Amino acid sequence: SGGSMPLAHINCDNLEVKKEKISTVVLGEGALDKAIEVVESYDLPGGLLPLKDVYEAGINEDTGEVWTKQKAEVKHHFKKADKNVIYSPNISCKMEKKKMKEVKGVKARDMLLLVLVNEIYVDDNNAPKIHFKSIGGLSRAFPAEYYARGE
Repeated sequence: SGGSMPLAHINCDNLEVKKEKISTVVLGEGALDKAIEVVESYDLPGGLLPLKDVYEAGINEDTGEVWTKQKAEVKHHFKKADKNVIYSPNISCKMEKKKMKEVKGVKARDMLLLVLVNEIYVDDNNAPKIHFKSIGGLSRAFPAEYYARGE
């Protein structure tokens, strides 16, 4: 009795192909420009990333994960908001329209406290405000134009 296996019939109509996660990574010159372009493509102000010496920026198109790597920590004073923000060498977040979630590597000075920012979003008001939320639930809002490029 020849022990031949019956051939399995595979219906290819419903076959799911897992596609690779699509990541775009920019190294060296142009990395910061790419990061700002991505932020602005999600309807957030490009001035949110006043970074220096960025040597890598990336986005995973499937998950919305965005990251930047810069040589050293950067402290920036947003004059109109009168806020000091500290950006770690490695910053990451998940992007959605008008929103950055799971932000890592960004701290804002609030009075005498240094607060870890974990969400940033722009609301839908006629004069849009940008909101910064901390892990502890602290929230601050400022006119979105305070965070335009060059501020």
